[in-house]
Order: sequence, then structure tokens, then C-alpha cells
Amino acid sequence: IDTATWVISSRGTMTNAKARRKIPLLLYLKLFFTIPEIALNILGTYWSFDDSRHCPDEAIIIVKVAVITNWCLLAFAIIFTYCIFDPLGSVKQDGNLDPSISYELAQQVWERRCRYLCGNTNTVPTDIAAGLFLLQQRQHYDDKYLLPWKGTEIVRGALPTPEVVKLSNKDESAVIEEISYYIAYADAAYGWPLFVLEHFLTAPCKLLPKYSSNTTIIDDNCCQCHYAGLKLQSGLEDDDILVASYRNDLYELPFYIAYDHKKKKVILAIRGTMSLNDAMTDLLAVPGELEIPGYQKASGHKGMCESAKVLKEKLEKERFLERAFNDHPEYGLIVLGHSLGAGVAAILSILLKQDYPTVKCFAYSPPGGLVSLELSKYADDFIISVVTGCDLVTRVSLQNMEDLRNKIILTIRTSHIPKYKIFLAGCCCCSGCSSFMSEDRYCENETNVETGNLADDSDTIDIRKEEKESILHHTDDHEDDEEFFDGLNVNTLVSTKLYLPGRVVHLVKDTQSQ
Repeated sequence: IDTATWVISSRGTMTNAKARRKIPLLLYLKLFFTIPEIALNILGTYWSFDDSRHCPDEAIIIVKVAVITNWCLLAFAIIFTYCIFDPLGSVKQDGNLDPSISYELAQQVWERRCRYLCGNTNTVPTDIAAGLFLLQQRQHYDDKYLLPWKGTEIVRGALPTPEVVKLSNKDESAVIEEISYYIAYADAAYGWPLFVLEHFLTAPCKLLPKYSSNTTIIDDNCCQCHYAGLKLQSGLEDDDILVASYRNDLYELPFYIAYDHKKKKVILAIRGTMSLNDAMTDLLAVPGELEIPGYQKASGHKGMCESAKVLKEKLEKERFLERAFNDHPEYGLIVLGHSLGAGVAAILSILLKQDYPTVKCFAYSPPGGLVSLELSKYADDFIISVVTGCDLVTRVSLQNMEDLRNKIILTIRTSHIPKYKIFLAGCCCCSGCSSFMSEDRYCENETNVETGNLADDSDTIDIRKEEKESILHHTDDHEDDEEFFDGLNVNTLVSTKLYLPGRVVHLVKDTQSQ
């Protein structure tokens, strides 16, 4: 039965299940034989654990291991079946769902699956894995030959066209130097864990208690290791640090305020994600309202907006910034952070802009979906978002996740090859492993490749040859993608698109000069 199930389940494609129509019968037959298996397993459990005193110890150990393994496999099968069971199978009529009851049942399915990643009640985790591999191949092919993606796209043209920074320009060079200079303060906000990670062998000796009578230290551990790590990472002295708070709760992030006498700045640094409460703040990525004078529809990442508001109230209540500028009124204000701390720092600097007109923010790797487009443009003069290489965090947003979901669905829909062949092509590294993918019997129509303005016909032949030798030969280009997604009836999470704040500086490693 298992062999027949494996063979039949490998037939067809992800969207063509007709070749696997005998699978339910085999599963019911398997279930029928599972009942006596359970009975025998119960008997084996009783015999090996309770009534085995007359048997050799070696034999009993083997039987016990077999019994425990069987129970584990049974538990796994039950959990797996519960997770992937599709209750919509009993209400399908001619291949379509009954609209009167499909919504409620589909909602139950989404609670057990990655609803906003899949978007299709007939999609299982292996479909997502296959779709991701096909999508990666398509994007690699499109990037290589400058072919436009024909699926859904994020709105383009709303933000300025990127420009290459010329270090010969003194102003641009100064920006890069500031980014490099202030990042040490962002790292110092993480305290002793980051210091131990970077100085694993010497950290225990260096993180000795460094008590201070001048600095206000809130909720550090008994040895003040966070404060010690702060000083070691930043190079600050006790007299330079006004307050260091390590209280961490929902919407309440650790931060510190210090003086940079060299640059004549007051530094407000906010820590990034390091706890479950921080992760909960990260996940609250829906748009939240912000009250900014002159901007009626200002919004941002809700979790980080709430964290920024809580921190602003705390600064005002304890008068930390007021005390700092009373001591050094000629200093300017720098707000900075990394990851979650970068997002909160950016929103906090927007909230503080009215009271501190000269505020400047350095946001290192902030989340991609942070503020609305209006606020992003508003912050262009005083917020710098630093993106390094292919950093994932700076590209994560609800609209990007929905775009990824839709492209996966479209890729699955246009594929004409079984999943096991996709996985084999993904696992094999040699060129010969993908040759079996070029069989025309899985392709219904010859793929039409848009090559743009190519130099000559030989380029067109090379492109068509590469595509035919790849798994992309077994996908179709459809002109009715928009109609497909309209008919899919997938609820969107994105009511307001969110973007990186202010000016975005993308640092990329120059491999050509090496």
C-alpha cells in the first residue's frame, strides 16, 4: 500500500490532481490496516513493559525501542494529518467551492496553514517549497536577460531613482563617514551578549563589574554586565553616559543616552530585537496611525509606533533629554538603532522633530515596511536608512510578503512538471541533473520568450536554448494574471503601503575592484 501511494502521489502536477485521484482510496485502505497495527502496538507495549520478566533483557530492549518508535510514527502521522487535512474536499461541486459555506471553512484551514503565504486552500507546504524554487529560477533568468516579471508588482516610480554615491563629493563622503562612526553606538545598545559574541575568549575577563555612581542604570543584572558591555563597545566613560535603561517589556525597549563630546552630540541609542517581547513588537506589522502636524494620513509599523510613543512619554516624564541639553545646550541630537531599534529610532525622531528641529537619525537595517510614503519623504532631510547588501530585514514588509505569495501561486499555476522533479533539479548541482527536465511531454505550449532589443538572432537562440534546457521550459506565460488574482478572492493585509524612512543608503560590496 505504501509503495502504491508513493508511486501514484508522484503523478500529475501541483495543480493537476487528476492523475492522483486514486490516492484517497489508498489512504482509506491504509487507515483500515492502521487499526490492527494500533491494537498490536498496544499489546506489544503491555508485553514489553509489564509482562516481560521471563524474557532476555537484550530482546526486551529491542522490542521496547520498536514499540516506542511505532508510537512516535503514529503520533507524527496523526499530527501531520490534522495539519494538512482539507475540510473543503467534502463541499466541492464540479471543481468549485460552494460560495455560501466556503468562506467559513476556508478560514479554519488558514488557521492551520500559512494563510498569507499560500493564499490557496489546495496548497500544501511542499507546493510552497517547489514554488519558491521555480520562482528563484524565474527571477534569475529574468535578471540575466532583463525580462520583466509578468506577475503582480509593487508600485514602482513612487520613490526617487537610486543614484551611485560619489565619494569624491565631500558631502556624500561625510555621510558615509557618519554612518561608519555612529554604528558603534548602535552596537553598544545590545550590551554584553554582542560583546561576548565578538570577543568570545576574552569577554569573561573584560566584563567585570563596572559600577558607576553618576549614571542612572535601570534594570541591569546584578553584575551590571550590560552596562559594562555598553562602555566596552562604545568607548564611553561613566561621565559620558547619562542613563542606561535595560527594562524590556512589550513596547518598552532598552536604550541609553550619552554625550559625544568629539562631535558635540547627545546620543540616544535604542536596542534591537533580543527577546520574545521584541519579537511580538516586530510581528505587529500592520499600519498604525501617527499624529504628525500637517499630515492627516500619517501611519507606520504599529508595533514600532507604539514603542516610539512609550519611549517618548518616558523621556518626557523623566526629563532625560531636558537634563542632557541643560548641561550642553549647544549639542545636537542623534537618534539611532539597529533592526527593531532602527525602526523605533526613525519613528521617534519624527515625533521629536517639532521639539528638536536639528534632530538626526541613523537607522541601521530598519524593517522595510516602516512608515507611509508621505512620512518617508518628510523624513528625507533628517533620517538616513542604512541597508547593507542583501539584508532581509530591510526588504520585509506586508506588501512584499503578499507580492511573494501571489508570485508563488502564479508560478505553481503555470508549472507543468511533478514536484519530485522540481526537488530533484533543486538538489542536484551538476548540469546533467536538469537534462531530464527538458522532456516535452510535460509542456502543453511552447514558451514565448520576450527578449527585448537583442543584438542579433544568435542571442535569441541562446536565450531560448537556455530556457529550454531549464525547468522554466515547463511554465506558461499568461496574459490574464490580473484576472486570475481577482478571481482568487484573497483578502489583502495591506491597507496602506509602508516604506523605508528618509534617505536610503545602500552599501554594496564592490567585487569588481578586488
